[in-house]
Amino acid sequence: MSTQDQAVELLGKSAGYGILVGVGALFAIAIVIATKLSNKYLNENSNSTEMFMVANRSVGIGLTISAVYSSWTWATAFLWCVTMVYLYGVMSSLWFGAGTTVQICLMAVLGIEAKKKIPGSHTSLEIVEIRYGRACHLLYMFLSLVNNLLSCSSMILGASGAISIIAGNLNIVASTMLIPFGVILYTTVGGLKSTFLTDYVHSFILLVVLCYITTAVLVSDQIGGIGGLYDLALEHDGKRYIEGNYKGSILTGKSEGALFFGLIHAIGDTGLTVMDSSFWQKSFSADLKSSVPGYIIGGSVAFANPWALGTIVGLASIILEDSPSFPTYPRQMTSFEVNSGFGLPYVLKAVLGDGALGALLLVIYLAVTSTVSAQMISVSSIISFDIYKKYIKPDAKNKQLIRISHLGVISFGLFAAGFSVMLHFVGVDMTWMGYFYSMLICPGVIPLVLTLTWSRQTTLAAFLSPIIGMVAGISVWLSTAYALYGEVTIITTGAQLPCLYGSLTTILLPGIVSVLISLTINPYTFDWNKFKEVDILVVDDEEESDSVQISSGSSSSSDIPISKQNDVGFEVIDVSNEDEEKAQVGTSEEDRIISLYYKLAYGSTVFTLLLTWVAWPMPLYRDWIFSRTFFFGWTTVSLLWLYLAFIVVGLFPLWDGRHELSKVFKGVWRDYIVGKGSHVVAA
Repeated sequence: MSTQDQAVELLGKSAGYGILVGVGALFAIAIVIATKLSNKYLNENSNSTEMFMVANRSVGIGLTISAVYSSWTWATAFLWCVTMVYLYGVMSSLWFGAGTTVQICLMAVLGIEAKKKIPGSHTSLEIVEIRYGRACHLLYMFLSLVNNLLSCSSMILGASGAISIIAGNLNIVASTMLIPFGVILYTTVGGLKSTFLTDYVHSFILLVVLCYITTAVLVSDQIGGIGGLYDLALEHDGKRYIEGNYKGSILTGKSEGALFFGLIHAIGDTGLTVMDSSFWQKSFSADLKSSVPGYIIGGSVAFANPWALGTIVGLASIILEDSPSFPTYPRQMTSFEVNSGFGLPYVLKAVLGDGALGALLLVIYLAVTSTVSAQMISVSSIISFDIYKKYIKPDAKNKQLIRISHLGVISFGLFAAGFSVMLHFVGVDMTWMGYFYSMLICPGVIPLVLTLTWSRQTTLAAFLSPIIGMVAGISVWLSTAYALYGEVTIITTGAQLPCLYGSLTTILLPGIVSVLISLTINPYTFDWNKFKEVDILVVDDEEESDSVQISSGSSSSSDIPISKQNDVGFEVIDVSNEDEEKAQVGTSEEDRIISLYYKLAYGSTVFTLLLTWVAWPMPLYRDWIFSRTFFFGWTTVSLLWLYLAFIVVGLFPLWDGRHELSKVFKGVWRDYIVGKGSHVVAA
């Protein structure tokens, strides 16, 4: 019997079209309005390249936290964490979370390094070009664009499959092509700032739904609370033996499959962050005091998603599969359904009914569109700055760059959707894609990190190491699949060991090669001050016009304030000796902040690595099955972490942005409510 013949219908097609078209259009309209209000009442200019690309480098800690959380809250993560627990047991939820935190701390390190050394940058590729030249620039541009395409397509692939199965077997092509619909509209209008705004709204709704789903499933009659979940999971231990787990149990910390998955996932996630220019851009967009805390806090709370959802719903998918309420009953889920992440919607249908499925449909859509929006901005930045301005029109002005950026958003959105359709028809599912993409996106990770952190990496090393790493990684991946299984197919290349060996090779080998080449072939030390000698800020057309008028006027140039950027992107005005003294005080304060955040960023990275990969999981990797007491604590803390994420991501940004919200509200009240009422009375 084919997969289509076994397909399960959960909701009607109208639910799918309502989310894909209705919610997409609603968000587009809302963000367009929000952008216009920001332009009017907060003196923002969405037609400015600096605003479109890096939000004028002024985003506060609240929106930075929600942006990091939202960018790292993939639609496929919800589906995949349930799948991994179903396949390898409860420990997969912890390994999933561990594979998402260190990477964000690493981006905090790179963000503070960039703010110190090259504060005016828009993309990571600009930094590569300035240090190494054209050849490396083109190579890393290729690696970054491949990363954007694969990460975006994998999200669309997983989300469209889930939306299709939930919404009455909605046509997969229609589902795939409609996902970018609303995103293209609001991203084109609002740029990166619109992404920050939608990140917050998406995150708020998403966390409300996640808290509801996990709690409602846990306390449902079918599960019976934490104690009931433990007892039922223990009963099902004997029904399915998991190879590589202690006694085949789903409740053990000693799970070979979960550990292998965690390693593959962590390697892939490292590539998805470091090689994704959108993570760099959001760091560039944050003001000095927001970048490092925003990334550390955002990455920490993101841990809660797979841990709580995987533990509760993942175990429920194992427990309820034999229940008459489960949508596939009396049969088991097929490998296609499992690997596509359908366990999550099936559990919600069995336990909570159509209302929860509708909420899940909304959450999946919001999660995928939020991250796709960031990918669109990332690619449009590369197209406008690293291709158009660098190689086609070096003297391009603000309006031209904005036009190219808009075209980049539209073209990439449509291309990524089409590419996702192709992946579906060649038989690629969410799990295969999640295991595979590290072979292509990770070779440049260590060399790119060293570009900002190690002055001795040479141009030759930066160029050759990713190429060697990619070729070696793919070779190891394919040869291992053939050696272990006797053939190279979609199935064998999606197995854990070939992907693990290939991904380890592709991320570690370039680092080793780079260091060896740098120290042995024409070694030299790069002067970080060269970054500051390059003018890469884009002046608005209006500002440029004003400066021309000033320079051609009768005023003496000595009477005109001179504006420039200091080492961390703050504006310093040189007017008189008196002001120069104030500027020196400001610079001293900024140096103090940078020194503090350097220690915080590096310290948090080391601490998070040791906590999530050594101190926490390693003691659990032994011949032991979770006791009832331990499982109670495990599940309780995971839920508390999720609710904490709602407070930090959903509520704190409202407080942090209260002054801006007050300005907009007062302006709208004055101009559109009170003013309009007064006009009517006067008439």
